[in-house]
Amino acid sequence: MTDGGAPRVRALEYTTRDLEVAHQVLRDTYVDHRHRLFGASGEFVYRQHTVGAGELAMDSVRHTAAVENAVEPLTYLMFGVPLSPSITIRAGRAELRPGRGEAYLYPTGVPFTVRWGELDVRLLRLPIERVARVAARSTGIAVADFRFDGMSPVSPHAARHWRDTMAYLYHVLSAPDSALANPLVHAAAVDLAASVAVATFPNTATSVGHLAEPGRVAPAALRRAVAYIDAHAHEPVTVEDIAEAAGISSRGLQAAFSRHADTTPMSYLRRVRLERAHRDLLAADPARGDTVADVARRWGFASLSRFAAVYREEYGRSPRHTLRT
Repeated sequence: MTDGGAPRVRALEYTTRDLEVAHQVLRDTYVDHRHRLFGASGEFVYRQHTVGAGELAMDSVRHTAAVENAVEPLTYLMFGVPLSPSITIRAGRAELRPGRGEAYLYPTGVPFTVRWGELDVRLLRLPIERVARVAARSTGIAVADFRFDGMSPVSPHAARHWRDTMAYLYHVLSAPDSALANPLVHAAAVDLAASVAVATFPNTATSVGHLAEPGRVAPAALRRAVAYIDAHAHEPVTVEDIAEAAGISSRGLQAAFSRHADTTPMSYLRRVRLERAHRDLLAADPARGDTVADVARRWGFASLSRFAAVYREEYGRSPRHTLRT
């Protein structure tokens, strides 16, 4: 089970006009590198805005000098969307020059060079291990065998979905009193980023067939999984946690819910949490200061509008109406 402690939402704003200081900040934030200026620095400005919670971090970086950087291997995943079209990334024989607004993934585990005339970029950082576990859950690939093997999205549609996901996560992270301080919301946000990353960028899980149908799963395993979800819905539960409690593999768990319940483990978990939120709204009292937002976040719903929509679909009225009656 993931750590149930509340992740601290952190924010950093930094500005400097000193090139050497800027690159030390880049080293401290991201990875060691050697930089070489290849043009006049002029009126140099470096600005960095970072917001993060637990395993998820996002950055807005602007660097106005033309430099080439020899970068040490990254030990985590870093995705970018440039707002200026002057970046070139090289790793071995591979080279990428993303245009304005074109999503990309920095190479991991290998040294690379990145060169820009002027940098203005949005970044998202995730642990490799978390993404590998999500890929293993959905495809059956061994965690040790998972890796990304390309810098560009697999399709324009996938690229748009990734950009939309980054924009949504940045909005949630940057909001005052961010919902990502709630461990359930945080776990869901990291899983969302990981799932969309696996679907967007080429990797060993999607380029090789790992979707063999699991064998028959006994109904007793499904009952154990349901009992575990019911008992732990208030915690940041993962598919791996449920599968371990049920005594089957993650793929077997997915197959059991599909075959016997016509749903997925996480859909069932969301339904249980919605039922608990409904129960809490019935017991809440606005005179005590209870709010719909508090209940929604308690049960892992980051978006209040999304919570209201699924609540109305299930119960035929708004959560605000339930709270008032």
